[in-house]
Amino acid sequence: MALTAAAVAAIAGVTLPHQPRKGASEVLPLDHPRLRSSGDGRPEQVHVDMGWRPDSVFVAWVTQADAVSTVAYGESADPTTWGRATGTAEVYSTILAPDWYTNPTIPTPCQGKENYTNPECYYTSGLIHTVFLQGLKAGTRYFYQPLGAVKVYNFTTVPFVSSTTALSIGVIGDLGQTVNSSETVDKTLQLVADGSLDAVILAGDLSYADGYAPRWDSYARAFEPLWSSVVTSHTGGNHEVSSGYEKWQAYKARYPNPWRESGSYSHQWYSTELGPLHVVSVCSYADARPGSFQYEWIKRDLQSVDRSRTPWVVVMFHVPWWTSNAHHPRSEGDALRESLEGLFVDNEVDLIVSGHVHAYERSLPVAGNGTDCKKGITHITIGDGGNREHFATPWVEPQPEWSAIREYAYGMGQITFFNESAAVWRWHRNPDPWNPNPGHEVGDEYWMYHPRRGC
Repeated sequence: MALTAAAVAAIAGVTLPHQPRKGASEVLPLDHPRLRSSGDGRPEQVHVDMGWRPDSVFVAWVTQADAVSTVAYGESADPTTWGRATGTAEVYSTILAPDWYTNPTIPTPCQGKENYTNPECYYTSGLIHTVFLQGLKAGTRYFYQPLGAVKVYNFTTVPFVSSTTALSIGVIGDLGQTVNSSETVDKTLQLVADGSLDAVILAGDLSYADGYAPRWDSYARAFEPLWSSVVTSHTGGNHEVSSGYEKWQAYKARYPNPWRESGSYSHQWYSTELGPLHVVSVCSYADARPGSFQYEWIKRDLQSVDRSRTPWVVVMFHVPWWTSNAHHPRSEGDALRESLEGLFVDNEVDLIVSGHVHAYERSLPVAGNGTDCKKGITHITIGDGGNREHFATPWVEPQPEWSAIREYAYGMGQITFFNESAAVWRWHRNPDPWNPNPGHEVGDEYWMYHPRRGC
């Protein structure tokens, strides 16, 4: 994907002028303290990903030398009481994309065309470790330490359905590794530290490595404080598959999910349960027509949900179906919408979350040709995590009647399920120059109910 002059300037470290409708996102250089490796070969890039149920998680990390894939963990801070679990490890190698971003004044042998004859144009990952922990207690804090690590990490499992404690999920999209995305991550980490978030879902476009593979490492190092302390579920975006010849390779190796446990045939679509919430992760870049593997799995998965036990259903995928942004028009998601919207409506999905469009927008309940206050589903576009590509402009004018709110600002969302009957969505803006209403962090609030109350 060709970069704009503004993007190249930002990547090269040039400070961009204040652009209220664009939104400068200064890319963190590889020598930034948040991105640098410790260089000691010990475990790094530690993160915890959701398992199939609240009693299971995946722990993943990277070492630059051969090491055993073992995690010690327990409920006590005393490591002498911990148990151990062992998993798997893998290494992958890939060619650097010829258009990967770097300082344009420094030519390299890998720019301009794919050069498979030059070993400098190849990247080989560190040893990527994955350990599946199961049989955990729900709603419980666990301390853990990958073998060889100096630091002791901790996370808290989400509660079971029977818990009387509210469940709160953070929602992020299109993150990258910029000054702006750092603010989004820091805000999310603050909510986790305060006990205000139980888990996070990320609606695609993680690292924006785009074929420059070391940016997968720097992304995971930069945001390890967050990803190592909260269970997270991801879905893939275009920057995981098409940009820079990614082809899902790094994404699949580094970010495990419970696709096998949820009966899927592919890492690209799966589901997980978090207390009263069933989350379905759908792939925007795979066949979803009736009869396809993805469609038939989604149909089986939705029909298997026991709504008396798991009353809320949220679906996430990358490309929004209902967007009034002209930069990424609705036509990008039409094929998936035509295949799946009826299935989601019939199964009473409560909320659909997407990224891709670098802005914030929430719809009224919609289905078919527009607003449907009886059967429609609310769609949220949250592609405002803060990546290097700036805001997506312009909006379609006039604003469609189904579009409840749309805004250019960076931030993240939070949905809190109080019980089987009521939940509230809040969109948190970052406290930066792009906040259109300084001093007001919450830019949108929307309540959902069972039974539904229409528009």
